[in-house]
Amino acid sequence: MPAPTTHPVPRPAGSSAPARVLVTGATGDIGTPLVAELTARGVPFRVLCRRSAQVRAFTERGVEAVPGSFEDADSLREAMRGCEQVFLNTPAGLEQFRQNRDAIDAAVAAGVRHVVKVSTSDARPRSAIPWARDHALADEHLRRSGLAWTRLQPGAFTKNLLLEAAAIRRGWLPQTSGHGATAWIDVADVAAVAARVLTDPAVQGGTGEDGRTYLLTGDRPLSYPEVAGILSTTLGHRVRYVHVPAPVFYGALRATGVPAWRARGLVHQFVDVVRRGQDDGRLCSSDVPDLLGRPAVTVAEFASQHRTELTAA
Repeated sequence: MPAPTTHPVPRPAGSSAPARVLVTGATGDIGTPLVAELTARGVPFRVLCRRSAQVRAFTERGVEAVPGSFEDADSLREAMRGCEQVFLNTPAGLEQFRQNRDAIDAAVAAGVRHVVKVSTSDARPRSAIPWARDHALADEHLRRSGLAWTRLQPGAFTKNLLLEAAAIRRGWLPQTSGHGATAWIDVADVAAVAARVLTDPAVQGGTGEDGRTYLLTGDRPLSYPEVAGILSTTLGHRVRYVHVPAPVFYGALRATGVPAWRARGLVHQFVDVVRRGQDDGRLCSSDVPDLLGRPAVTVAEFASQHRTELTAA
């Protein structure tokens, strides 16, 4: 992946009245804190919901919600009607490129000005990782769409450590990445950056080659053995990294119900990107502190916030 385009980023400041925003993925790991951020800022926005129960739940909270899905182009265009900006965050899946492409095309048809798209730090069009490949192709489609665009490229989510909470409570952190290091980021920081970009034209990208890319990471790459050491210190009980050979890791994923395509992608991600350092997986930037005026949440701070889940009773 080419190194992200760097831009001088003004510190947070007052800005003009924010435009209406459509938020997709509003119930997800990034969308949930983003909804809270936009609500706190008084930004006019609506959320796209697949299920009627979600529409009701958001409406009861005073959040404008509309039905629609990435599988229904008409519903996307209708949801975007009257919106100047779209926060685009599609779920990982075999249809992720098509979903992104159709949403971008719907934004063009609906007269949207600016799209803030969640991508990934290891996006490459020839990647063996399905979601990294699909994001790279969708990013290029967005660049060619004529829309103004801002691309967010987060590193590894600290929240994924909670998937290993049971093992961490027993003192183990299993992975197949060896001593390879990767950049880490809290989903709440991704949401905070998205809120800043959606509400401050000074940090938004333009069209085509004038779009902006922000690489969202902490200040240094960390290996899983280093993360295990941080967890040990923060949680007060020893956590040891346990290296799992790639075939065993794949088999364990499949045994827990992970689809084959996703399990293969995860093996490539942890072996190629993390262990071997391919696709700029170790690259870090100062974009989070530059945009938010504070440091990114660290792995230690995340572990402290989630001490209950990560510590045996």
